[in-house]
Amino acid sequence: MNPSEATARDTFKNARRSTRLSRQIPILITSLDPEQSFCARCETVVVNAHGCATILPVRLKNKTPLWLELISNGRRKTAKIVLALSLVEGVSWFLGLEFDSPEGDFWGIENPPADWQL
Repeated sequence: MNPSEATARDTFKNARRSTRLSRQIPILITSLDPEQSFCARCETVVVNAHGCATILPVRLKNKTPLWLELISNGRRKTAKIVLALSLVEGVSWFLGLEFDSPEGDFWGIENPPADWQL
């Protein structure tokens, strides 16, 4: 690895706001945008104190406001879509969701990373 690659990687790593954990947590996602009617049960792919990523069968627009609800206990938070990548054209989408306000204990992770203490 050349020095510029190492610097870019370190800068990106330092820009991350909270550690991402690979976890499959059942959630219910509901669009709050009346023009994009959507409600579905799915699972997270990764979680952190600032949101999560999931895979859905539809693409929702960036900045779409959502309710994100934990199936296990009914806890809910508002979030928005900040990333939408096509995995299989027209079949599945990888979506990054950002909470409106971070919350380190939302996911119920035992012994969460230190940077989740907000």
